[in-house]
Amino acid sequence: MPEEPIWKGASSHWKNFRAYLLSSLTVPLSIWLNFSATTSPWIYLLVLIGAVYAFWRWLTLITTSYQITNERLITTTGILTKVTNPLELYRVRDLQIIQPLWLRILKLHNIHIITTDASTAEVIMDYIPTSLELAEKLRASIEACRKVKGVRSLDITGEHAGDHPDAHLAG
Repeated sequence: MPEEPIWKGASSHWKNFRAYLLSSLTVPLSIWLNFSATTSPWIYLLVLIGAVYAFWRWLTLITTSYQITNERLITTTGILTKVTNPLELYRVRDLQIIQPLWLRILKLHNIHIITTDASTAEVIMDYIPTSLELAEKLRASIEACRKVKGVRSLDITGEHAGDHPDAHLAG
């Protein structure tokens, strides 16, 4: 079965709202502090720090992308050094949709993916638009991939793997 893309995208810029707000507030604050008291021009360093912080957050956001195919979830991150982390969909154990109040208002949600992969135990795709119905597409792709690969999950409960829950009574 050839690998087909299902979705490619990134987090919403609402993720950096606080950084953008902080940066935009440093300009009037530094001007007010400069004219209200006998302060040095070093107060403009506040503007520079706020702008650099917001720029770094923006750069981090635009250099992080997610791609979902019918076989893998590929996460690419990094500003100077790109790191691509492919996760086979049959390794996904569980999906959790997290949508706090402010994300519901903005019509966004976080998708928390729990896996059996040793290098990537969990992936959090945050600030994703709910209109994409991405979680449902992802769930359907996971089930289809498991079916094609013949993968089944086995849940073992108890203190020791393989122990029967009533094994201690037989003794």
